[in-house]
Amino acid sequence: MSSNLKSAGNAFSGVYGFLMTAIGCALGIGTIWRFPYSLGANGGAIYLIAYVAIIAAIGVPLLAAETAIGFKSQKTAVLAYRELSPDRKIWSIAGYLHFAAALMIISYTLPIYAWILGYLYNTVAGTFAGLNANGLSSFFEQFSADKPLIISLMMLNIAINMLVLRGGVKKGVELLTKALLPVLGVIMVVLIIAGLRMEGAFEGVKYLFKPDYSLFNISSLKNALGQAFYAIGLAILANMVFGSYLKNPDENIGKTSAVICISLVTAGVMAGLMIFPALFASGLKAQSGVALVFMTVPLIFDTMPLGRLMGTLFFLGFYIAALTSSTGVAEAVIGMIMEQFHMSRKKTLPFLIAIMTIIGYFALPAGDFFNICDIITSNYLIILGALAIAIFTGWIWGVDNFVEAINVKNHFVKLWMKISVKYIAPVVIVIIFVTSIFL
Repeated sequence: MSSNLKSAGNAFSGVYGFLMTAIGCALGIGTIWRFPYSLGANGGAIYLIAYVAIIAAIGVPLLAAETAIGFKSQKTAVLAYRELSPDRKIWSIAGYLHFAAALMIISYTLPIYAWILGYLYNTVAGTFAGLNANGLSSFFEQFSADKPLIISLMMLNIAINMLVLRGGVKKGVELLTKALLPVLGVIMVVLIIAGLRMEGAFEGVKYLFKPDYSLFNISSLKNALGQAFYAIGLAILANMVFGSYLKNPDENIGKTSAVICISLVTAGVMAGLMIFPALFASGLKAQSGVALVFMTVPLIFDTMPLGRLMGTLFFLGFYIAALTSSTGVAEAVIGMIMEQFHMSRKKTLPFLIAIMTIIGYFALPAGDFFNICDIITSNYLIILGALAIAIFTGWIWGVDNFVEAINVKNHFVKLWMKISVKYIAPVVIVIIFVTSIFL
């Protein structure tokens, strides 16, 4: 690793710090906001089955591969590819692809962070008490259209992120996730129990776990692939950079990758159980997109005992998840800029703030530009980036070097990792990607 990064203290305190930070990245808006509405819009349980199958078959191996590239090279993205394949420097382009995906994700989603903060305040203030669906819809339209307010909340969120990021890895991102992830877990369990206790909640459970084949097609499969990669944080720089922050040469990357993936699947199911049972118990219809959380969830808490408290806990947990995710990905972006351009953290932060603010501004009010960014990142940059990781690891760097780097001892797991990364992952990604374009 470069002396610049060494001097910046970019290393985890241990594997627990790495796991908490990586899981924090996974438990962001991709899991709490994006996964539940993707689940509802694409056939419920059949989508969940496809999602879990994709993660098990190729998600864990690809996460291990991406982390291993950073771990073995002890460098970030572009320089990592160059280090492991010095004769094929064209692969460094993949590093820039990961960087672009990460920068876009932490920037175009800024309106969502602003909405979470705004809804947290309004829930505490009791603004949503007594509002019906039409009233809540009108509130959301007026609130999201109030550019000065949303920009102010966006900048507040950026300021909170930068305050964390100033502390670096150990004293910033790692410390944050260690403190807040247990809090998020408790909040989710409390809300799940409260929702399941409501009369009619079982209909929401059925909605989650009873497959609706009429809503599932090849586009759903592509969505599940993109969602899996989005939730894992695959090909968005973080895992590769965090791999370079691991210093124990005997670290079992395969095991940690499995733990991260199991955690995010569990969190995704918990997010669904946190929303849908209470949603159906309240007599509301499941909706997709932004409406699911911001135009429906406040109605749930208005009908729930201790609704204001539960609503406050929900949006607090939502922001904790979003914050741990955004700071994790932003730390990866900072780490790459620092190493690539030999910049100090102090100089990198203002540069990152400027880029995020510009992209975030154009993403307001989560309209066409926002949707374009979402499609580009989840359906193209992430999927193509994951394909690049699979091909590079399987065919350029080599699967034998890969399994040696991740310190997996079990022969079956080694074989699974090799076959998945070299053959299954590239084929599955190409088939789903190409088919979805033409069908």
